Amino acid sequence: MRTLLPMVALGLLAGCAHKPPAMTDLRVTYACDRAPGMIVEYSGDTARIVNPSSDEEIVLQRKPTGSGYWYANPRYSIRGKGKTITYAVGRMVPMTCTAH
Repeated sequence: MRTLLPMVALGLLAGCAHKPPAMTDLRVTYACDRAPGMIVEYSGDTARIVNPSSDEEIVLQRKPTGSGYWYANPRYSIRGKGKTITYAVGRMVPMTCTAH
């Protein structure tokens, strides 16, 4: 019993990693500082970046974060809090985008 209690406590603490609630069915248009604007559709644990000029769609998966939100795939990522996001493509310098 003495060894079981610490193991149960450790299991409960491991389940406390912060994963904020998923956004549901939200479509946001962003203006970016170094590029044309973009549209991001948030739904559950995914975010889709839609490029209206090329019909390209980039799908990102939600990741755990300390605060705010973070969606990523191996090449693209969006991190944000409130109306501002940081959009990164590969090793390029990230850009700041604001919802309007």
